[in-house]
Amino acid sequence: MDVPEFEDLLGRHGEDVSTWPDNRRDAALALLRTSEQARAAMAEAQLLRRALLSDAVRAPPDLVDRIMQKARQSDVVPAKPATEPDSK
Repeated sequence: MDVPEFEDLLGRHGEDVSTWPDNRRDAALALLRTSEQARAAMAEAQLLRRALLSDAVRAPPDLVDRIMQKARQSDVVPAKPATEPDSK
């Protein structure tokens, strides 16, 4: 097994190698023992899984109001709508 195949299986089956197809599991584990790239891909997949399972980050309840207030106070002039090109 090479790293691209490992990454493909990682994307398809997740970071729990015990759930991978029987005929690929041993090769994947062997690659993990010898390949820094495979270990890095596995670490990234594990990090992503933890991030997805963590509690959602909540914005402060007044965030939209504060953003809109700043936008109204800014000196930025809204862009003019685009005009249609002349049709000839």
